[in-house]
Amino acid sequence: ITTPHFKKIYRLFDSDGKAFADLLCLHDEVVDDSQPLTIFDPEATWKKKTITDFTAKELMVPIFRNGELVYGIPALDDVRAYSLEQIGLLWDEVKRFHNPHSYYVDLSQKLWDIKQDMIRKARNA
Repeated sequence: ITTPHFKKIYRLFDSDGKAFADLLCLHDEVVDDSQPLTIFDPEATWKKKTITDFTAKELMVPIFRNGELVYGIPALDDVRAYSLEQIGLLWDEVKRFHNPHSYYVDLSQKLWDIKQDMIRKARNA
């Protein structure tokens, strides 16, 4: 099932500068990386982890505002360089082909609650 709502996404980095998870949030949520943050697997919610000593980077950039294009379309070489840079931020254990570690994409508690409420309402309809 899709995740409803107007959202934004943060990439979370450890103290070594390696990406370890992405966090999908409501558009008005702010991740304060100076405070502990509890993340959880949205499909196995008992798998929780409180993280400290991390950096959060918002990934989405506006493309259109009020129907106007506000984004400069990058050259293909720039897109390729950015993609390679992002892949370089992953741990080798995530990138390997044989028995790779998972890369986590978690939902914020608020977004997860909205999604679960929507599922409950649909089941009871």
